[in-house]
Amino acid sequence: ALRSQRLQSEVARLRAQVEDRFEMIGRSAIMKSLFTQIEKVAPTKGRVLITGESGTGKELIARAVHRLSDRRDHPFVMLNCAAIPAELIESELFGHERGAFTGAHMRKKGMFELADGGTVFLDDVNVMPVDTQAKLLHYLENKSFTRLGGTQKIITDVRVIAASNEDLEKLVKEGRFREDLFYRLKVVQIELPPLRDRQDDMILISQD
Repeated sequence: ALRSQRLQSEVARLRAQVEDRFEMIGRSAIMKSLFTQIEKVAPTKGRVLITGESGTGKELIARAVHRLSDRRDHPFVMLNCAAIPAELIESELFGHERGAFTGAHMRKKGMFELADGGTVFLDDVNVMPVDTQAKLLHYLENKSFTRLGGTQKIITDVRVIAASNEDLEKLVKEGRFREDLFYRLKVVQIELPPLRDRQDDMILISQD
């Protein structure tokens, strides 16, 4: 009985370590498989596309990939493309020079500059305007960009993790998302199942 109790305590301790490492709770087979996938992809240089419904934890996945990578000591910068006006996304990503547009009273560094050496997480990338998609594609291909209203080429080293709550392949067919950008982002795809398919995890979350 004592040995069984010790084993149970050890299992609980190890499980807590795993959950703390990923900042996620989950004991289902689906989540165990997901943790394994994160551990495999994190040390690579590949870009990651995370798909799944809203509220399923895509940001937590992105943070786990960053934290388990060799970029962990560099910035993790996030942009929710659905949370800001479409006309400001380019400035948020690449920055702008003073006077680039009305209200640009000073130079501003964008996320790809601030996150040099680290990771940029683009949540809800499915709503990114097509013209900004083209500039993102240029960065992925050349690792360089210019600030809005500027002429100086800036080179940075950033890993891009993107997330979508819509089917990007469907958006490509509808002409709402660039096909070449889709394949650049989808070097590795992590699909996060909805909570209704993870009953064990739903119980754990409700108890947390």
